[in-house]
Amino acid sequence: MKNLITTASALLIASAAHAGVTGSYTDATLDLFDNGLDNLDITGVGVSDDGTNVTFAVTTRGFQNWTKYMIAIDSDPTGGTGTNAWSRPWDLNGAQIEHFIGSWVDAPSNNAQRVAFSGGSWDWANYQTFSNSVSGNTVSFTVSLASLGLSAGQSFSFDVGTSGGGGGDPAIDLLSRSDVATTGWGSPSVSGAFRTYTVTPTPGAIALLGIAGIAGSRRRTK
Repeated sequence: MKNLITTASALLIASAAHAGVTGSYTDATLDLFDNGLDNLDITGVGVSDDGTNVTFAVTTRGFQNWTKYMIAIDSDPTGGTGTNAWSRPWDLNGAQIEHFIGSWVDAPSNNAQRVAFSGGSWDWANYQTFSNSVSGNTVSFTVSLASLGLSAGQSFSFDVGTSGGGGGDPAIDLLSRSDVATTGWGSPSVSGAFRTYTVTPTPGAIALLGIAGIAGSRRRTK
């Protein structure tokens, strides 16, 4: 029994260290209708959480401050919309989303928005403004899990797009596609299969699973 308690304590420590694991999602490069637009060419996205907040870190092949970033999030499989809060010509290809993050990098702060889809429309009366973080070609966005209706152990699907400053500009590149997302500035973009991320389970849940496994093993070896 003493050994079991010692092992459980070790599991608690290990599970706490496990929090914040990053999901890395790579994207093909040079897959744009104009590969000179290196600031719009997504190379990868990292997603991580600390049990309270979730961060999306979007890296592109180049960087320009006129780039716009869009993240479509499906956190509820029972509902949502096939549109986006910026009304950009972006076909989600059947996906239904409940949350949208849109951002720009030509302002130093208050340069990102999180909008929820509620009551049949995008709830601009209660949208959240926050600041992104820029490091080289990587721009990061952090919002609370609660604001996305998520808690420990739950999964969500998402896609990430880059665009220009025109209200009618499509997503020029999409994380969900390894080929051309749009044939030009005047053509709608179409998503591929959304990527999936699972929120880190609580340390207690990981420890309980470990204890259950140890107890089961002890019973089997008696």
